[in-house]
Amino acid sequence: MEKERQKILENLWVRVLLIGLSIIIFLVLCYFLRGTLISLLLAFIVAYIFDPVVDFFERRCWPFTRKHIHRGFGIVFIIIAVLLTTAGFLTYAIPKTTKGIYQVGGTIKKQYPKYETTIEAWIEKYGNIELAKSVESLMKGRIEPIFKHDHEKITPANPEKEADIKNHDKQEPSDDQESDAGKESRLQKIRLTEMLGGFKKYIPQVVSFFLNIVKNIFYSTFGFVGILVNFIIFGVVSVYLLMDFNIIAQNIKNIFPLSKRDRAISLLSRVNNNLRSFLRGQLIICLILSLIYSIGLTITGVPLSFLIGFIGGFGNLIPYVGTGTGIVLASALALFQFHDFKHIIYILITFGVGQILEGTVITPRIMGKGLGLSPVMIILSILICSQLLGFLGLLLAVPIASTVKVFIDEFFLKYKSSQYYKE
Repeated sequence: MEKERQKILENLWVRVLLIGLSIIIFLVLCYFLRGTLISLLLAFIVAYIFDPVVDFFERRCWPFTRKHIHRGFGIVFIIIAVLLTTAGFLTYAIPKTTKGIYQVGGTIKKQYPKYETTIEAWIEKYGNIELAKSVESLMKGRIEPIFKHDHEKITPANPEKEADIKNHDKQEPSDDQESDAGKESRLQKIRLTEMLGGFKKYIPQVVSFFLNIVKNIFYSTFGFVGILVNFIIFGVVSVYLLMDFNIIAQNIKNIFPLSKRDRAISLLSRVNNNLRSFLRGQLIICLILSLIYSIGLTITGVPLSFLIGFIGGFGNLIPYVGTGTGIVLASALALFQFHDFKHIIYILITFGVGQILEGTVITPRIMGKGLGLSPVMIILSILICSQLLGFLGLLLAVPIASTVKVFIDEFFLKYKSSQYYKE
């Protein structure tokens, strides 16, 4: 019985079918549990990236003693370093970004009247396009009310309202001159009735307004609690994984049968090398590119240079997307600010220098040839996984692509060494 079962499992098509079913079950579970899995997967990614740092501390000994440093000390060191780095980054980034936003807002407010007729003509010509509709709604909802508000501050009050006030003031003395108590009480009743009628008219609006406030507070409270719970889960699971990462890895290796363990560990090692090479290398490359772009755009004089530089740099986690987004944003702001194409040329030179340095110096030095994931494969995996699983798919895209590549390489290696290929 066991021999028959072993023969069945050795069949290539049976293995392919089992692997396919396993992948389908895995994707279905990810789809239905994607809300919870995002925090767990982020925690695993953090532990996966920082585990070598903790291992580095664990291999070292305390000064003047032979005792090894505990993994907990390495984790505490990483947490303190990350908090200090984040605090320093935000201390520098928030004031600079706020200043840039005010600068851009002032420029748009100053330049909008010059281009109002051109924008309106463009909207009339291309009104059916989705972009034109969004621009029109932006103008009507955000920009035009600002100018109307500024205009109302300068212009005098409504003359009709002033006339009504004057007529009311004229009528009041005549009412006061009436000495008849019955007429006064009748007028007071009429006014009270009118006032109550006005209140009745606005009661549904007032009630709905307060109900919306209560509803928003309720939903925002539960949303905040959900975010807080996910953050706590992320922190606790990250620390736990960092403490026991090597034990968990060893237990995973022990799952495989002894006859297949060496081969399985070899495949997992190749997947691990690809993933670590990609994650660590890409993060360092994105940081360097962000600094290059931010310095270049600051020298050029583009508003929000710091923010656009980091968008362009870290956007390169998806190949070519960050560079394209950074060029478009920086060029649009440069046109608003300077009204010439000279600064756009400077922007293109900045991003061009960054791309040349990345291709010739940064990537070869940091990542070498150990990655093996082409840009096309990364883009396709991100598009497919994000379409299927949303944000969770973005997190899983590169690990899945790396694993698939290793298994495809293994399949072709076996195929080329088979008798069928050699015939």
